[in-house]
Amino acid sequence: MFWAHLFPPRYSRDAEPVRQPILCSATRERLYDIVFTLIRHDQDEFAKTLEDVASLVPYRRNEDGALACVSSLDSTDAIRNADEPYSYELAPVFDREKAGRATCGFVGLRNLSNTCYLNSLFTQLFMNTNFRRFILGAMAPVSDGLLFEMQKLFVFMQDSYQRFVDTSHLVQSIKTYDDGPIDIHSQMDVDEFYNLLFDRIEGYLLRSEDRREFRSFYGGQLVQQVSSKECEHISERLEPFSAIQCDIKGKSTLEESLQAYVDGEVMEGGKWTRVLRW
Repeated sequence: MFWAHLFPPRYSRDAEPVRQPILCSATRERLYDIVFTLIRHDQDEFAKTLEDVASLVPYRRNEDGALACVSSLDSTDAIRNADEPYSYELAPVFDREKAGRATCGFVGLRNLSNTCYLNSLFTQLFMNTNFRRFILGAMAPVSDGLLFEMQKLFVFMQDSYQRFVDTSHLVQSIKTYDDGPIDIHSQMDVDEFYNLLFDRIEGYLLRSEDRREFRSFYGGQLVQQVSSKECEHISERLEPFSAIQCDIKGKSTLEESLQAYVDGEVMEGGKWTRVLRW
């Protein structure tokens, strides 16, 4: 329980995935109680657990050989006075619960200025686990392009211990249709940004099979049917789509909006009466 759930190693020497620690404070407190209950009457296990706890604190030796604690916040001046091995010099207003990953298990995205639309879209894409798996496994042609930065963002959102992820590098890698940078101070229509983002990502995919799979996540084909009330003939036309504009006014559920979209409409003109459906 100690190493598997409370303090799992942050790095793996083999191909096994790195475990995520349990971050819920109440659950961690319960695990601490269980561990203490199991070892409190076993002197050897108690001593071994104390050694495990001590091993979690990074130390270095001073020139005189004395142990000194390494601050986790100041790597440039890492060696501390051996008389105060636990002097981490945290800020007086430091709130540990607000510094680490939320107990719900997810991290947030930093709002650079007016980038709430961008953060909302990336959060939605991240929560699609099949899409996330595809992006993480895609071959990036360069190590500083959009696809690579998106892979980094998803990895940090998945594995970071921090409370939020900075999206600055990713935003800088996204170019508009005019080949200019994203203006983080201007609000952008999320549907317009979605089309721009997917167009740019597809341009980074090297293999045709990857491009086909990529289009399959958020896209498809609409079938427009035109039928006549005077005869049984139905004409059809296929149209590709990446988003559907649903009417939400007066609709209480998504199902109602979609049903209204496919219900069709009656078109009258001359001697013909036609029904248009999607």
